[in-house]
Amino acid sequence: MAERVLVVGGGVSGLLAARRHARRGAVVTVLEAGDGWGGRVSPVEVDGLTLDAGAESFATRTPAVEGLARSLGLGADIVAPTRAPAWVVAPDRAYPLPSTGWLGIPTRPLLHDVRRVIGWGAAADAALERSRALGEVPDDATVGSLVRARLGDPVADLLVAPVLQGVYSRPLDELPLAAIDPSLPQQLRDAGSLLELARRRRRLAPAGSAVMGIRGGMWRLTAALADSAREAGVRLVVGTAADEVERVDGSWRVRAGGGTLVVDTLVLAVPQAVAHRLVRELPTPPSERRVALATLVLDAPELDAAPRGTGVLAIGGVTRAKALTHATAKWPWLRDAAGGRHVVRLSYALGEPGEDLLAHALPDAIRLLGVDLPDSRVRASRLVEWPDASPARVRDTRPLPALELVGVAAGLSGLAAIVGAETPGT
Repeated sequence: MAERVLVVGGGVSGLLAARRHARRGAVVTVLEAGDGWGGRVSPVEVDGLTLDAGAESFATRTPAVEGLARSLGLGADIVAPTRAPAWVVAPDRAYPLPSTGWLGIPTRPLLHDVRRVIGWGAAADAALERSRALGEVPDDATVGSLVRARLGDPVADLLVAPVLQGVYSRPLDELPLAAIDPSLPQQLRDAGSLLELARRRRRLAPAGSAVMGIRGGMWRLTAALADSAREAGVRLVVGTAADEVERVDGSWRVRAGGGTLVVDTLVLAVPQAVAHRLVRELPTPPSERRVALATLVLDAPELDAAPRGTGVLAIGGVTRAKALTHATAKWPWLRDAAGGRHVVRLSYALGEPGEDLLAHALPDAIRLLGVDLPDSRVRASRLVEWPDASPARVRDTRPLPALELVGVAAGLSGLAAIVGAETPGT
């Protein structure tokens, strides 16, 4: 009899795992609590536009996501964003980030665009970093501790923090280097300095943009992946959550939708708090870092010239939002589809329960974009919330017999990491 596999969670990681098991001959079912597939790579309708509810691009640091897109027939629709620097808005200034660097670390600190941000003195001090002995780099060293000690506070606060805090939703001094890539502590030891590590990583990056997208939206990747999973024989069930899980006589018994499923292998592709609720033997996860994405569709000719490029990072508490993407300036296909409207997306860390984040969205957009827009310019808005923004990496993705953790349950974040985990060698 064929192995029975149940995947709980219908995001990208769950669909990939389901397809993998089905292709080796298992009988596979996927349960998704929501009403559609994709998780953070799913669509949302705003003012008649089909937009990305979460991820709008993928990192090109590995070929994994592009390879998946091409295998799903989306190769011709892979597109690059508009080439423009990201801006930073601080309490007393606004500035574009330097065009050369890695994770905000400047590869050449004495260049004009770096000195313009941090000043001559800080740039000169940072430039000497290669000449100082590296010392011990523990595996759990934080980015903040390393950058401050090696390159100085101005580099940490004005260049690196805006980039990484917008991506990982945690303070720089609480972000382990290994959370970005588990191999980075050893890569730093091998390089002997942060500047050399940044230079090597920048040199190894593929030519062109650091991110790419898909014409029409990244949600098309998930839609195509769901179709591919169905073609492989996977049974996809939406609107059904797993309520209880129990291990009995070598099988998993899962209560869901008013019934009980008995399976040989259980795959969890859900936030770590949900995984722990279902399987109590799993370690208690740290507190979730929840985020929200506010999307505004605007009538705003003032934005036609993209005054702050394609994106803005906020520091120093200048806005409730931590970052803004001017999506119609970033993606030519969306600009064409919007027909003169402007789409902006603002990222928030969730605060008090019940907080009306949409009430902050327009004032925050005005502050970050440097334009004055009345309320009447907002055609439509939408808020989407996401749990587990920066999950902790687990030590063992198969911690119990016939149990597999994938995606956020395994502590992975970002399409490149999630797809790469299913694509050995990328």
